[in-house]
Amino acid sequence: MKTLRFALDFFTLIGALVLIGTGCATTENSSSPEQTSTAATPGLPFKYKTDDGRNIEIGRASTSGDGLQYKNRHMEKCWMANGVNLADYDTLYIAPTLSTAKFQPDEARLHELSKESLVRDLAASLREKRVFANVVTSQSEIKPSARTLTLENTILQYSKGGGAARYWVGLYGGGQPVLRVQGKMTDAAKPVFTFEAQRSGTSAGARMTGAFMKDEDIQKEDIRSLVIDLTDFLAAKAGKYQVRN
Repeated sequence: MKTLRFALDFFTLIGALVLIGTGCATTENSSSPEQTSTAATPGLPFKYKTDDGRNIEIGRASTSGDGLQYKNRHMEKCWMANGVNLADYDTLYIAPTLSTAKFQPDEARLHELSKESLVRDLAASLREKRVFANVVTSQSEIKPSARTLTLENTILQYSKGGGAARYWVGLYGGGQPVLRVQGKMTDAAKPVFTFEAQRSGTSAGARMTGAFMKDEDIQKEDIRSLVIDLTDFLAAKAGKYQVRN
């Protein structure tokens, strides 16, 4: 009985430490140097209904430099320049994903797959939501007369996670993959939209039964989650979603 009690206390302590550590890391990485005002800008809609019937919020906006910073709960940073109308552009070029992340040698394959999946899933989602008339992933596909925006994404932090750790403390975030992405959309060299977002075992399945899931499958779910939230924001700002009260 004492042995069982000791084991339960031990794993409870480990879970608490992981939870605390995750919270500290999130706070540190969530700082946004673009934020220069905390006063919300009145009159701007932030609640929308998507084409597939979901109710979403893109966040209240506040003035930040020469644009607006959106307090989007799915992205740590979300900024758009003043006067930008995405409907004025007919083409989005999604450049190959860059990475400044440090990772272990056995994570190289999944890291490369994540870079490719981010481009592929973003392109598919933006086409489905009709945010731009043309979404291309190769510069050769850009028509000479096109009004084009370029989206460049960089992986800042990466880990494939591990099933053994998820077995014991996956519910608290232990062993979950980590993917932090920074993106910049530009018109020529001028930034028109920037974001930063992180996913780490976002789905309920990853938390509850992640020990029995492949690292790759959990990471795919995380990428899909990030892509949905990012493209929902862009679709709303492009006037593709209905404003709701």
